[in-house]
Amino acid sequence: MTTDKIGFALRPGVFAPQEITEIALALDLSDRVSRIFVPDGRSGYESLEITSSILALTKRVRAGSGVIRLLEHDPLLLTRRVQTLQALSSNRFIFGVGTGSPGAEPGKTVSAMLQRLDELKKACQNFSPEAKAPEIYVAALKVGIAKRAVSRVDGILMNFCSPRHAAELIAGVRAARDTEIDFACYLKIFYSSQSDEAAQRLMLQEFLNYDSAPQYHEMFVQDGNAKAISSLKENEGWKSGPIEVPKELLRASLANPRNDELVHYVKSFRQAGVTQPVVYPYFPNGEGSEFKTETVKAITESL
Repeated sequence: MTTDKIGFALRPGVFAPQEITEIALALDLSDRVSRIFVPDGRSGYESLEITSSILALTKRVRAGSGVIRLLEHDPLLLTRRVQTLQALSSNRFIFGVGTGSPGAEPGKTVSAMLQRLDELKKACQNFSPEAKAPEIYVAALKVGIAKRAVSRVDGILMNFCSPRHAAELIAGVRAARDTEIDFACYLKIFYSSQSDEAAQRLMLQEFLNYDSAPQYHEMFVQDGNAKAISSLKENEGWKSGPIEVPKELLRASLANPRNDELVHYVKSFRQAGVTQPVVYPYFPNGEGSEFKTETVKAITESL
């Protein structure tokens, strides 16, 4: 057991809003948990609103978006929302941002996002003493965006990668700029009360879902997972028959892990240089609230 801090990602859609707030209250009581990220999708419940409810109910833990597509928001209104969340929460709001789809000119998209961040930070500095600029994390799949963002943010947030990929990105950032920064990484872990096979199918399907996005496919190529994911497309027998999870994918994710497997998995990311492992649990549709709550509790007690 370690006293090193961990984070949690509580995704609307995986968890109902009431489940999120109840679990957040429990996590607030654990001194092992430092941050709660609320991933944001293009549909369903909205990240900042969920975050607001978490911050209103908790007293210690930091919470925030993980991540919103910054350029899709009205800048003035978003700045006011951030300032309000900071003032009401004693500055415990985390502002996790990303570009979303980078488009045809990713360099210009990144530049526009970073400029928007600079404007928001400046506005917060001139706003009110009780509402400071928030802790900012930028989503980065590759070292390029991380190197460009590092001087402007408090943390880099990686996602769905192996420890090796994380280590390479971290080394690239540190070689470019020697500065104190938090390296966070989403550790996607899939659970099912039904069976190990149900959890494995959920995991494999999520790899396929993410691989359909060009930026993630490129990351999977760099990470050495693309061939294994391609084999899942070519042979879909795993969807209903026996499952043999490619070992390459188990470096990046787990399904219904034993306690020792979970501890080793998280340790492997810490050894790669990840300073903030963020456990990101998934469950099948229809999974019971009690199982979800007990699983999060068990994870917290194990790490």
